[in-house]
Amino acid sequence: MLRILHMIAKIDKNESKAPEWMLLFKAGWGELATGETFLVDEQCLALIKKYITTRGNEVVFDYEHASLEKEAAPASGWIKELVWEDGVGIKARVEWTEKAAKFIAKKEYRYFSPVFAVRKSDSRVCYLDSVALTNRPKTNNLTPILAKLEAGLGKETKKEKTMDRKKLIAALGLKDDATDEEILTAVAKLDVKLPGEKTKEVISKEIIAALGLKDTDGETQVVASIHALKQTDKTSVSVEDFNALQKKITDRDATDAVAAAMAKGKVTPDQKDWATEYATSNLEGFNLYVSKAPVVVPVDQLPGKKKTATDPVTDEATINVAKMMDVDLEDIKKYNG
Repeated sequence: MLRILHMIAKIDKNESKAPEWMLLFKAGWGELATGETFLVDEQCLALIKKYITTRGNEVVFDYEHASLEKEAAPASGWIKELVWEDGVGIKARVEWTEKAAKFIAKKEYRYFSPVFAVRKSDSRVCYLDSVALTNRPKTNNLTPILAKLEAGLGKETKKEKTMDRKKLIAALGLKDDATDEEILTAVAKLDVKLPGEKTKEVISKEIIAALGLKDTDGETQVVASIHALKQTDKTSVSVEDFNALQKKITDRDATDAVAAAMAKGKVTPDQKDWATEYATSNLEGFNLYVSKAPVVVPVDQLPGKKKTATDPVTDEATINVAKMMDVDLEDIKKYNG
């Protein structure tokens, strides 16, 4: 087929800084080092965005999956936006920290590793917890962070390959003074796909109905659905495993929030169970409560803290705390400090 114009993609070898946009998930089927496979399409983006909206938090980039462990886990960046690009996949706009940006620019960190789950029914990626900077990704054939496809978003551009007008007119068998309209008409008869023009995909209505697709769905959706049917014997994350992981994250966030509230003196030891239940069921509501609640435990005046000029035994706040915690004032006087 005669091609008049087409786009090409390349890796920018002169990249000298961490990119604002990066390819997070390639479109189509992906494979982990363990052999497990997963599907990425536009529907996956909707599932991921729904989960992020429900959580109400930005997705974090960390270092070597540290946020999954019980240790300090500073961020290397934050995902600010996710978009779908046909034929490419899910792209992420990342706000990198200064430290991480230097690592990436110097190619000290080349790859990344997302923490995600797939839906058992069709192997689609349905959940994104976090992403780690790493040089040992678990996904095969991963696109490096610095690789930029020129077709698509941001400042990326399209490169054109053009044909000499006279040669084109001669190839089409037209007169030397042929107009643009005559050229386009001749090209159309050759069934040439021009830039911006989409080829109409004709798919049997019976196939569309059998796969449970929409009348407007095309070849991409049909192929993806067929692959999904072939994946029924593949190992993937079950709904139970997914729910267990989600509960673990929710419990962790609730525990951290309650501990922080107690450290500020806004939750008493007797309130810990109530506060944990509240934070687990509605973390946003609990955080709002903490922001408005008064300090009920003057932690800065408890034994072991720096003494003030006020007598710790006769201080009204200390007496109130002693009553709430069922502590005898004589014991405070005896062991104070």
